[in-house]
Amino acid sequence: MDIGAVRSPLELLNGQRLYQVVARRIAKLIEINAADTSWRMPSERELAEELQVSRPVVREAVIALEMRGIVEVRGRAGIVVLNSRPSQISLDVAGADPGPGPFELLEARLAVEASAAAIAAERGTPYDYVILEECVAKMERETEVVLLQEQGDRDFHLTIARMTNNAIIVSMVEGLWALRDSSVMWRKLHEHIHAPNVRPLWVGDHHAVLSAIRMRSPDAAYKAMSRHIRNVIDELLEADERGRIRRAKSTSR
Repeated sequence: MDIGAVRSPLELLNGQRLYQVVARRIAKLIEINAADTSWRMPSERELAEELQVSRPVVREAVIALEMRGIVEVRGRAGIVVLNSRPSQISLDVAGADPGPGPFELLEARLAVEASAAAIAAERGTPYDYVILEECVAKMERETEVVLLQEQGDRDFHLTIARMTNNAIIVSMVEGLWALRDSSVMWRKLHEHIHAPNVRPLWVGDHHAVLSAIRMRSPDAAYKAMSRHIRNVIDELLEADERGRIRRAKSTSR
C-alpha cells in the first residue's frame, strides 16, 4: 500500500506542531504496511511531495520518529523501519513533546533576525561594529568547538538584536536561542553534522552581514541575514545527509 492510503489534509489540533502531525502520518503508514515484507519506506522527498509539506518538516518528523526508536536513517539506504519498533506506534504520550523542530526555529529566526539586522544597520555605532568584529574573530578561532557550544555565533546574533535598542526584539531573539539550546531535536540533528564542513560558509555569511550593517544599509543587512539563515537551513539538510552516509560507512566496516 502506498502513502496515498493515508493522504488527507494536514490539520494542526490543540497546538500541535506540524512535524508532529507529519510524524503521526508516517507512523500510520508504517502500521498499515507492517505485514507487507516487500514494502519500503518512501524517501524524504517522496514523503514531502505526497504529504504536501516541505522537506525540512519531513526531516523533523523523521528525527522525532528516530528518537522514539521507530525508524533509523542509514545513509544511502534511506529511512529504515526498525524491527524492534513497538507493535502499536503512538506519539501521543503525555509530556512527550520534544519541542520545536530545528527548521521551525530557523524559520522563526529568519522572520525576526533579518528585520533586526535591518534596524541594526540604521542604529549601529562604531563601538557595535567592533563588538561584531570580535564575535566573528571568535567564530574563526572556535574551529574545534562542538556545534551548539560555540559562543561567537551566539554573541554575534544577540549583539545585533541589542543594536536595535528594542527590548521586545531582544527578548524574542534571546528566547529563540534559548529554545535552540534546550531543544533535543537540535541535538539529534547535529549528531550527523561534521562541523569543519559547515563553519567556513557560516563565517563568510557573518562577514557579509557585518559589512552590510557597517554600510548602514538596512536593505543589504536584511538580505545578508536572510541569506545566512537560508544557507543554514540548506546546509543542515545537506550536511545531515552527508553525516548519515559517513556514519553508515563507518559502521559497515
